[in-house]
Amino acid sequence: MSTKGNEFGTIYGGKNYDIFATLLGFGHSYYEKAAAEMPIEKGMKVLDLGCGTASLDIEIEEKMEHTGKVFGIDLSNSQLKYAHSKTKQIADEISLYKGTMDELPFKDESFDMVVTSVAFCETNAEVRRSAIRESSRVLVKGGHFAIIDCAKPRFSLTSVMMVPFFMFKTNDDNWNNTYVEICRENSMTLEKEEYLKSYIRCQIFKKEK
Repeated sequence: MSTKGNEFGTIYGGKNYDIFATLLGFGHSYYEKAAAEMPIEKGMKVLDLGCGTASLDIEIEEKMEHTGKVFGIDLSNSQLKYAHSKTKQIADEISLYKGTMDELPFKDESFDMVVTSVAFCETNAEVRRSAIRESSRVLVKGGHFAIIDCAKPRFSLTSVMMVPFFMFKTNDDNWNNTYVEICRENSMTLEKEEYLKSYIRCQIFKKEK
């Protein structure tokens, strides 16, 4: 694991990541549900922080009906290599970059929406805070920032079964929901909050105009 996040490697990365993720309930229906919660419109420019194997990017691109552009950034070579193979047929609509979410290689106000899905829990507090600052910087005024991450679970059989997962993924930010305050400090206010699973929360923030 890098100091800035999880690189997964050959055993848990790439195609194997998708297999493990599906077994844990993060298959196509999860990404479909996640995209449905986002204020996606045709023609948008969207940035995905910690894009992994680009499963969410593909879903967002489909929801835009092939009229927009999705940019994904990740620090893992194995994730990006498999993501490229999955998006080969729509390479004009999904561009993937190697890099870290706390140092974005994009101009100010260049995206309509920034998203991150279960990637913040793979980073440290410093990276998360820098990523939120960077997200606000690259968002257009009135644009949206979607944080999907582990959260204090709502009790259910599923959340009990996922206790071992939480032992490694829980941090003060997602448990205490500090993202609302951190985003507010960076000119983004909470507009909507939903749980996608008993332990996965989706928060939609809007950048002030």
